[in-house]
Amino acid sequence: MKAAARGAIAALLLITPALGARADDAPNLSSPSPAIAPPVRPGIGTRDARIREDPNSTPWRAIGKIQIAAASWLSSCTGALVCPALVLTAAHCVFNEHARQFYRPAAVHFLIGADGDNYVGHAQVVSFITGARYDHAHPAQSLGSDWALLTLDTKLGTPDRVLALSDVAPAIGTPVMIGGYSEDRRYILTADQDCRVTGVARDGNGARVLRHSCTGTRGVSGAPLLVEDHGRWRIGGIAVAAQMGASIGYAAILDEVKKHL
Repeated sequence: MKAAARGAIAALLLITPALGARADDAPNLSSPSPAIAPPVRPGIGTRDARIREDPNSTPWRAIGKIQIAAASWLSSCTGALVCPALVLTAAHCVFNEHARQFYRPAAVHFLIGADGDNYVGHAQVVSFITGARYDHAHPAQSLGSDWALLTLDTKLGTPDRVLALSDVAPAIGTPVMIGGYSEDRRYILTADQDCRVTGVARDGNGARVLRHSCTGTRGVSGAPLLVEDHGRWRIGGIAVAAQMGASIGYAAILDEVKKHL
């Protein structure tokens, strides 16, 4: 891979909320004042294409909110049920940047059907595995291995709440969708339904990573890149990083994950 391409990968921002959101913070669902420019965020360009989705409709009903409590701080991501008690998300979601170590599984919780103060089901994580080549010290250089499988203590994945993985990675130009629980809409599920795979990059280990045009910011890490296959929605990758101030994101391809399912 050319040095310039490696530099572009290194400049990406992981789209997990940074530690610093206090547990008693109230959700901010209000629109920004017309007199104040909205903050520049990774994964959001000049046009915000996200719309609110019903978390109990297809295919969003398989997508849930990952919430992590560590001391007096909260961190959150997005994940998808791929088996009755197995959630697919990003590896950096279960790594505590403040303590420089992985979270205890018991600190990680998964909510399905989360919408405001309501949710359909809750489970605690009992164990997880991450990509073998994921490097928490250099996450932007190991995006292709930035995945985690979380084992839950409760089977929340009923047949209508499980998503299968695509047999092959979506090609450039393939229409895709991404939806999840962004930090600026942390208690509601929003999604970009009108985006595409725009390219393929390689991380520092040579692993392929998809580039896409979906709008999604911090908190959407781990969300599935959804691809329609003969009328059925499948997971073509997982959201792991985005460029600042642009609707340009990157998704890990799931070849490694398939070996564990």
